[in-house]
Parts: sequence; structure tokens; C-alpha cells
Amino acid sequence: MNMKQYICFDVGGTGIGYGIIEENGNIIKKGSMNSEARTLGGKGIVDKMVAKTKSLLPDYKLEGVAISTHGMIDSKNGIVMHADDHLIPGYSMMRVKDIVENETGLTCHLENDVNCAGLGELWLGANSDRKLVSMITVGTGIGACLIQDGQLITGECMCAGEIGKIMIPGGRFEDVASTYAMTSGLEKRLGLETDSLNGKMVFERIEAGEQVYIDAVDKMIDKLAIGLSTLAYIYNPGIIILGGGIMAREDYFKPRLEVALAKYLTPLILNNTELRFAKLKNDAGMVGALRNFLNKMGE
Repeated sequence: MNMKQYICFDVGGTGIGYGIIEENGNIIKKGSMNSEARTLGGKGIVDKMVAKTKSLLPDYKLEGVAISTHGMIDSKNGIVMHADDHLIPGYSMMRVKDIVENETGLTCHLENDVNCAGLGELWLGANSDRKLVSMITVGTGIGACLIQDGQLITGECMCAGEIGKIMIPGGRFEDVASTYAMTSGLEKRLGLETDSLNGKMVFERIEAGEQVYIDAVDKMIDKLAIGLSTLAYIYNPGIIILGGGIMAREDYFKPRLEVALAKYLTPLILNNTELRFAKLKNDAGMVGALRNFLNKMGE
């Protein structure tokens, strides 16, 4: 049986991942390129995706273009409604779907990157019969997706899941509980250069027994638990999937988060909320972009 093939992109502020993926989620080719977002802006990113698609058309019988991208996305019309200008200048209000379709002749669908990651994980990484599922990504910021019966809940203006913007003690959730918040806090406390620490380096210090790093991650975990408990009370998902680079340390985060969540959740909700950790890693966005594409085509 010949599987239909799609080109899938995962657009971030610094890089663009791409892959040729079959309709069952099997990746047959993948690569990445520098987005040059800060210099080329949104138009440059779209131009790169169009050029890459055209370059692969002679070798693959492509059925469509599926895009996972930073920003608040109108997935019905394929428009980037808002993107952080310091990450991708000039990306807000770009009609990406129209541009890609006009330039390539292929159907295009796009969706927010966290939403795509959640769809990808639920499809191939953490398959579940639970009715309500949420995925949280923890990195420079914090984002969430909400999934009901395998379909995204996008909200009235396509902005559901912007959990990083909620207020918890200390400030906005993503400003006090993200990986960036934790590392930048350590840099200031220790008098280190800005952006000199990352999650991997922090865990090297933790494994060396350095208490200041242990305390910083403990604080991060407590703040994460507050935000996750807020999500659990409002949405009551059966599964919360945690992703983002630092969440690869499931061995460290899972037991500590479970203890912290017990402080903030009633036993009924706590005992019916399963924590899982992302399995697809860097491929989740591309895979989820395809899942979103197939969902859209089936509507």
C-alpha cells in the first residue's frame, strides 16, 4: 500500500525543522535549517518553507504542507494572528496558508506549535482513551494545548491554552516557572553572564550536589505545580503531558511534581490526573502538524 506523503515544518524563533512524513506518522526524511528569523522576519521564514517544498517536489509525491509554528494561529484561515516581534518580526497577521498554497500549489494547514506537539504526542507518543488531555511545554515560556476526544479546543479567538499568561504568586506563570525563569534567576543570584546557563548545565551542578541549583529547581517545581493545579481545576484533564527540553529529566521531575501537586489539588482530582512526559522529543511538532492537517481535511 502506497502511503500518502506530506512535507511538515516546525517553525521556531531560531530554527525550522522539516520532514517528509507518511500519513501514518512515519518519518522518511527530516532535516533542519536556520530560520534567520530576526533578520529575515516572517516573510523570510515563509519563503524558506516554500523554497524547501519546491526543492523536494521532484523527489516526493507530496499531498500537502503541514506547519507547526510559534504564535497565536487562526488555524481555520491559516493566519498568524500574533507572534512575538522580538522572536519573529513582521510575522503577525501573515496569511501563511494563502502564500504557501499560491506558491506551491499544495493544500496547507498550520497550527500553534504547542497545539501541534500535543496532537503529535497523543497520536504517536502517549495514545490514550481519556476524553480530556492537555500538554504543557516548558522552555523559554510555558504553553499549553487542550484536547477533547482527539480534537483541539482552540477557544473563541483561537487563543485557548495560553496558560503561561495566567497570574500565580510571584507573577505570570511563565515568568516564574519556565526554564528561562529558573536559569536567569540563578544567573542573577550567582553574578553570571546573561544566558550563560541552560537546563543541562543546571542538572550537572545538581548531580554534583550544589545546593543553590537544587533549591532553584525545587522552586521551579513548586511554581509549576501551582500552575498545573490551576489547569487541573479548570479543565480537569485525565492526562497532563509535560514537554520541553528540561522535561527530558522525567526521573527528577515526576516524583517531585507529584509531591508538589498533592499540596495544591484535592485528592479526587489528584488521583484522576496522570502526569506523563513527552516521548517524541523534537519530532512532536512536525508529527502533530500532520495530525492537524489530516484532522482539517476530515472536517
